[in-house]
Amino acid sequence: MSESVTVMIKQAKKSWLTWNDINIHQRIGITAQWGERLKDNPNIGDTPAHVIEFHNRQAVSLIAESQMMPGPTGESNILSTSGRGIFLMMMEQDSSVPALVGLLNCALIAGNSVLLLSNSNNKEIVASLQQACSLSGVEMPVFIVNEKEALQAIISDPNIAGVCYVGNEAQAISLNQALAARTGQIAQLIAETDLALLPTVRDQHLVLRFITEKTLSTNVTAVGGNATLLALGCGEQ
Repeated sequence: MSESVTVMIKQAKKSWLTWNDINIHQRIGITAQWGERLKDNPNIGDTPAHVIEFHNRQAVSLIAESQMMPGPTGESNILSTSGRGIFLMMMEQDSSVPALVGLLNCALIAGNSVLLLSNSNNKEIVASLQQACSLSGVEMPVFIVNEKEALQAIISDPNIAGVCYVGNEAQAISLNQALAARTGQIAQLIAETDLALLPTVRDQHLVLRFITEKTLSTNVTAVGGNATLLALGCGEQ
């Protein structure tokens, strides 16, 4: 792997921490602006923007609010979601732009940063997203990878949380095998190979494939008992 790609992965990891810390409603607002800019581009059309709108609505319903889960001893447990890390994303030449936009949007609103393999079809998509981020004063969480020969090395990098692919089934199988051969954390493949029906991108729960759960537990009910045990341990009555 070249030094430039190594540096890019480090930048993407830093960007993930910043982007993931942004409130999800703000992330959704940024991608909504992105969708409006895509609508204004005659080379792209309305469909990608509609895909963004659909998954933004689903994200509000599925992951926007934390869930309170009272425990059996009176403790408070707050369940929320977080991005998984860095996703590597790619599409075959002249494949489905709405599919790529849908996967990219879900990765972003879930709180991930993205390494996007360079392609002539995605340059205008990225430019529109850059404009939306700049207007919001937020660092761009998507990084363009121009070195296609570095693909296997990037997939093997332990910082990569998953791979998204739009294209043919044979290449999807090859990518899955490369992910299976990795050591360290499990990285999933999210692929769209049916470019006519787009079943993956049309999945109303797609955003859930880009998140991990986190729980904050607060237990003050045992404070008194623990204080008593500490006092007894010190010989105080």
